[in-house]
Amino acid sequence: MKKLLLLCLIFPCIAVYSGELTEDYLDIAANYCTYGNYKEALIYLDRLVRENPADADIKNLKNTVERVMSPNEKSYLTSVNKNIKDFQSFKYQGNSEKQLNALSSVSPDFWCNYLLAEYYRGYNDFKNAVIYYEKAINLKPNFSQSYLGIAQVYMESEDFKNALKYLDKYITFNCKSDIAYALRAEANLHLNNIRQAKSDIQSAVNIDENILYLLIESKILFAEKNYEKAKENLFLLSRNIQTAEVYKYIALCYYETGDYENALLNLDKAIILSNDDKTLISQYNEIKSAMEKKR
Repeated sequence: MKKLLLLCLIFPCIAVYSGELTEDYLDIAANYCTYGNYKEALIYLDRLVRENPADADIKNLKNTVERVMSPNEKSYLTSVNKNIKDFQSFKYQGNSEKQLNALSSVSPDFWCNYLLAEYYRGYNDFKNAVIYYEKAINLKPNFSQSYLGIAQVYMESEDFKNALKYLDKYITFNCKSDIAYALRAEANLHLNNIRQAKSDIQSAVNIDENILYLLIESKILFAEKNYEKAKENLFLLSRNIQTAEVYKYIALCYYETGDYENALLNLDKAIILSNDDKTLISQYNEIKSAMEKKR
């Protein structure tokens, strides 16, 4: 199997394989391992272990990846590609200019284009990130992580239509990616495709009951004007996660049901937690004005 051969190429010490390994998770883990992102690979290997706790082969695979994460080990790519080796070295040194130079000199190379896309995305240079993700896709159209990366860039730049296009493509490769379904739910919500957003977030939750998905589900419920259920979810979420967005939506639920006092109290929390979000101040003033008119 191609995926197993890929992992064996990277980690020659792997000698066993379990037929119980989930194809999608193994594929994603293999993609991450190829260019040395073992932490990301472990996320999916951890899920495989949870789903197959008695499978010794899966545990051995995870242990092997953890050993490879040792600073004395090198990824397959850095051992055969000098430019990527230099890039990783400059990255550890914190020299962003030399990182860029190491990759820019070999633009036809797939991995250099992919890592350039990741580099620019890390600096919020969305225009260049898109350019290099597209180059990577043209050079290796079956590498699914490129589609996820470019979709995330479009999400961050609020181009939800293009984000949706690439998430659809990524899901054709990874039909059990909860992260992809959650992102697609968010994109569909912004595009007012409420029914599809509900379906997507349910798919994400069915794969992994991640508490963070409660926020997306709550925003969908809010869009449906189901304020009480949205608020119930948000209260549950706020026990573990206190962010400006959580309190903002709690406030908006109170506002829509006419409870201006609690709306303002929660917007206060959102403003304190936010990074100078001017829209929160505007909403606070709007609610305060509505409360004064009611008196």
